[in-house]
Amino acid sequence: MNKPKSTGLSAAMKSRRRYDEQFKRDAVALIEGGRPLSQLARELGVSHWNLRDWKRLYGVRGSAESRGARSAPANGGAAGIVELTATVADLRRELEAVARQRDILKKALAIVAQENPSASRS
Repeated sequence: MNKPKSTGLSAAMKSRRRYDEQFKRDAVALIEGGRPLSQLARELGVSHWNLRDWKRLYGVRGSAESRGARSAPANGGAAGIVELTATVADLRRELEAVARQRDILKKALAIVAQENPSASRS
């Protein structure tokens, strides 16, 4: 009467994202351009394991056999959409940091403004 335990594999398989070949090639171009693997994985929202596998398949050092008759990236090696995605992620992080700094400065200005009128009255 015990039901078999679900491994959750089917749920994971349903939520698995698919990436087209150009996205993978662009990600590899960024890695080979010097971007840290873990940072790029966070920015793109992919696993560092995926990036490692893609590098093995599409990287400069990847075997020609694994690439077969696939063509080179259409954009001549530039990282296209992946580079833009990474740039947007960088800019969002920078914007959040600047917004936090602005909020801190506003609070500090409010505190200083409250102190000055009471100090001039005495």
